[in-house]
Amino acid sequence: MFAAISARKPRGQGAARREEILAAAKRLFLEKGYEQATMRRIAAEVGVSAAALYGYFPDKDTILRAIAEAAFSELLARLEESQRGEAPPLDRFRAGLRAYIAFGLARPEEYRLVFLWRPPAPEHRAGEGGRGGIEDAGRAFAILERSIAALMQAGDLAPGDSLVAAEASWACLHGATALLLDKREHVQTPPGELAEAVVDLVLRGLAA
Repeated sequence: MFAAISARKPRGQGAARREEILAAAKRLFLEKGYEQATMRRIAAEVGVSAAALYGYFPDKDTILRAIAEAAFSELLARLEESQRGEAPPLDRFRAGLRAYIAFGLARPEEYRLVFLWRPPAPEHRAGEGGRGGIEDAGRAFAILERSIAALMQAGDLAPGDSLVAAEASWACLHGATALLLDKREHVQTPPGELAEAVVDLVLRGLAA
């Protein structure tokens, strides 16, 4: 095994090598499971020694956290982009709901790792930004809650607890995304149509 590893040519250094490690770990986490995806296996998948791998990441939990950070960063960027422009606030809110589902369907592996396959530890949860180094998770959730709070204040949504409304909305979006990713054979409605129906359902549920 070690002879095969040493025979492989280097495929990048620094940032490029780090991305190779994350990609390999992502594949192994999903194919083998977290417990079976050892640091040695990850190193072999990349084509480096275990000692070299430890130079980039001290353990596989740190690797998983890095994957989550990248996923949350992209999700945050998509949500922020959906809020730009001069559209009415309610339309921007709808765009944000759509952007969440679109992200999950566009990045199925990342979504499964972060939200479905292995539940994040308490310090990694999306609603608790700034803890565990995944600040973008909290910022992404804050966009949802702030939007709901502003719409409630403006009278566009029914008054209530914005946190409860945000978490209930997230539950709907997450449920639809998970269903479309891993149980699509049980869904007859086309993905785009189902996503739009879920967004409509959330808006009707929160409507004034």
